[in-house]
Amino acid sequence: MNSKKRSFITRLIYPAPEQAGLGIHITLDLEGKMRLGPNVRYTEEIDYRMDETQKKVFYESVKRFLPFLELEDLEPDFAGVRPKLQGPEEVFRDFVIAHEDKKGLPGLINLIGIESPGLTASHAIARYVARMVKELFH
Repeated sequence: MNSKKRSFITRLIYPAPEQAGLGIHITLDLEGKMRLGPNVRYTEEIDYRMDETQKKVFYESVKRFLPFLELEDLEPDFAGVRPKLQGPEEVFRDFVIAHEDKKGLPGLINLIGIESPGLTASHAIARYVARMVKELFH
């Protein structure tokens, strides 16, 4: 983001949630740098290459929050792959925390598909899993 325009935003900005995620939102990193993302695209293969065609998607998505933004202000930063519990056009599925003993894996506690807001609740999730572990060994 253009350094002059970066100072215009001092808070996180989230759009209304979309079917498969929170939508492209605006966050500030620890250095105060504005980051846009993530977006959601389903894929059949894991690929961490930057896709320059997504620049316009990001621009169009946040232009309503950042009317001063120009397409040339955006710079690709990094790419990642987020696992999803539901596929395209499927209803939302929340995360799963399960002891997998019934699947023949005693002692394995599986945490599947945790993303926002589940990650925000990581302390509560940790306490919940700690209780599960305690029950396993008592």
